Amino acid sequence: MDLLNVESVMAQYKKQVKEKYHIATDILEWRSFSPGECIYEQGFPLTFLSFLVKGKVKVYMTSDEGKELIVTFNKPLELFGDIELVQNVDTLHTVEAVTPVHIGVLSIEVARRWREDAVFNEILLQSISRKFFTKSTTLSFHLLHEADIRLASYLASISHDEYGAFIKPSIPKSELKAIAEFIGITVRHQNRCIQSLERDGILKRIPGFIVIIDSKQLLQHAKQNIYEIQ
Repeated sequence: MDLLNVESVMAQYKKQVKEKYHIATDILEWRSFSPGECIYEQGFPLTFLSFLVKGKVKVYMTSDEGKELIVTFNKPLELFGDIELVQNVDTLHTVEAVTPVHIGVLSIEVARRWREDAVFNEILLQSISRKFFTKSTTLSFHLLHEADIRLASYLASISHDEYGAFIKPSIPKSELKAIAEFIGITVRHQNRCIQSLERDGILKRIPGFIVIIDSKQLLQHAKQNIYEIQ
């Protein structure tokens, strides 16, 4: 994590956040995260709210048994920490950068003071209600779609940036077990899905990696990407 200090970039981010959330943005601190870095870790006290202004993040939860399950992928201008602030609980999910990420940070102390303001509470209400609607829809899609579509959706999410540009053609085979866990299938079932996508000319296996060779067909196979509904 690094601090951002480019005035022109920060000015643009302030404008974007203010236009959507109608808050005072001069008080925000701006931070950058590299792919793989955690912005929030499940179970830790909430220390700030954040506004995602650049990049894509992966949101997932870890069960008591240590199994990880994907919740969603988010793009700008998502707000994080709203549910925890209102419920006064520790962070519910881990939020991890998939691409280079920039966020605007609002300290928890300021956020708690702002809760005395009806306008800010309405912002939180709108954000939380949208998330619950989205989560319900995502869960329905997750239960209704076959494993190959879940795998295609996940691969599409981690291989494309927030603008839909194809940025990551190869996935290390060492990550496949974690991916199977994220989407709720067995490694054996995942292997069958990979074989099917390979026969369709979407993927190919090389030593140490799975390579996406047709990103457009991958997106078509994913249909309505079940992990990026916002």
